[in-house]
Amino acid sequence: MNETTLLKKLEQQLALDPAQAQVNMASHEAKELLALANKYRTLHDVGKLVASEMETEALLRLAMDQVIEVTRAQRGFIALLDAGKKVTFKVARNLEKSDIDKPQFQISRSIIQRVLESGESICLRDAMADAAFGGAESVMRLQLLSVLCAPIKIDGAIAGLIYVDNTNVKHLFDETVGDLLAAFAGQIAIALKNAHAFFDLKKSHQQLARELRAKYQFDALIGSGPAMTKILQLVADVADTDTTVLIQGENGTGKELIARALHYNSSRRDRPFVAVNCGALPENLVESELFGHEKGAFTGAAQRKRGKFELAEGGTIFLDEIGEMTPALQVKLLRVLQDGSFTPVGGESELHAEARVLAATNRELRKMLAEGTFREDLYYRLNIISLTMPPLRARREDLPLLLQYFLKKYGKDGKLPKLSTAAERLLLDYDYPGNVRQLENIIQRAVILSKGESLETAHLPEELQPGALYQYEEKSGPATFQERKQRAIERFERDELARILTLTGGKIRESARFSGMDPKNFSEKLKRHGIDAEQYKP
Repeated sequence: MNETTLLKKLEQQLALDPAQAQVNMASHEAKELLALANKYRTLHDVGKLVASEMETEALLRLAMDQVIEVTRAQRGFIALLDAGKKVTFKVARNLEKSDIDKPQFQISRSIIQRVLESGESICLRDAMADAAFGGAESVMRLQLLSVLCAPIKIDGAIAGLIYVDNTNVKHLFDETVGDLLAAFAGQIAIALKNAHAFFDLKKSHQQLARELRAKYQFDALIGSGPAMTKILQLVADVADTDTTVLIQGENGTGKELIARALHYNSSRRDRPFVAVNCGALPENLVESELFGHEKGAFTGAAQRKRGKFELAEGGTIFLDEIGEMTPALQVKLLRVLQDGSFTPVGGESELHAEARVLAATNRELRKMLAEGTFREDLYYRLNIISLTMPPLRARREDLPLLLQYFLKKYGKDGKLPKLSTAAERLLLDYDYPGNVRQLENIIQRAVILSKGESLETAHLPEELQPGALYQYEEKSGPATFQERKQRAIERFERDELARILTLTGGKIRESARFSGMDPKNFSEKLKRHGIDAEQYKP
């Protein structure tokens, strides 16, 4: 019974009674159907895995392993065509990649050449007996039996091929397996196209980052990945304006560095930059700190004090942790933003502030609006230009640069400390909930403990040590392997969704395309993880 007939019979049986479908069919038919279903299920799972990979080498290694497993081939390889249309062997299984270009290498070049010329797959159940290839020198010499080769096409042009064979078993590959491999080649082509696009985009971002750094001296803003380059571009666009900017992001992401970059790349650079942490000041002193107070305004006010807005005259005032302001103080800040007027505590006359206002918060102001804890009119006054600093886990491509920067910064006597391979691996794999600030503290600590020698794993804090990821609080009880696996998957999904949204500026459709998902599925994952794409929009 061929596969088409089997599939039709499967559909009929499932329509009648799924539970009895296998029972009602002959045993050998059930086994064939089960094997066929498993192949297509594997193909589907592999497609999702392949679509999640962005690095070409990792993608091809993953693909080769799965092709061998799905087809039950003895050996195989994936080759790509270079710019000169020369076949370049990228990854092989059960074959020595270094020997591929040697004349005596054990593959059929005649079959490969035919696939490249015709653009069609070739499936041979018994190559030795095949009319077209049985007489080929390589087929005869190698005693090839089962051979399967499929082209990888990108936009209609052949970009490479997948080849598998077996010298021990005849009839290992049939039309179904051939169709599976062809479909898999199509998925690889899509993933390769995305990987190429991702590489080109990454390259253009790095070039833009270099140009921006050369022009604006963004020395303290380390990173050349897509997420950071997007931030640098926005800073360059709005720096030399008087526009209010709202900087959002988790603690430790560098919000104050962005505020300083905005100030020092504006015409106000020679005037004061005044930073105020609204969350660090006692509630009864915040108003006095911002607007000043008159002598005798309250107990302890022995003389008049100028507030931060006065001190920032002609320059920039940076209001960090703006979400911690009380409703009463929000009203007074709104007035400053509207007409520049404020009154010192205990004063009667109004003063005028001529300072650019930059604000930052790690809180979700939209949520606070809904809860009524943050004024809507103030939010829209602050949110003229908004940018969101990505967490470090969403810009992992910048980790090597940051490591080198902090190693150089804290190295003794101007020497760059050596970093062992094992320590570097731990540093690159960690998620850094405290972001760049945590990374800097870790490197500073490691350099001190190493006494100027090589930085080893022993010099890193406990949370980075192997196995620390799976150490949970006792109250949560022991976690099974499956529970730990599920938590790791959820953690990866959250970080990857954030990284992609940062890259695309919160665009759902573009993010879905990069991730290999349809927009509906991508949106459902965002909802499940509580991620708001709006926060990633410029």
